[in-house]
Amino acid sequence: MPENPIDNSVDLPPFARSWTQLYTIVMGSLAVEILLFYVLMRWLS
Repeated sequence: MPENPIDNSVDLPPFARSWTQLYTIVMGSLAVEILLFYVLMRWLS
């Protein structure tokens, strides 16, 4: 298994190269989920 170029004490998921990328992925997915939920609520009401 190749070492991460950015050596952190905690293992990162394979799709995230750094903590900033992991943070961006998490925040982006959260924003998309909130937006989809809002649209669904507006559509159902």
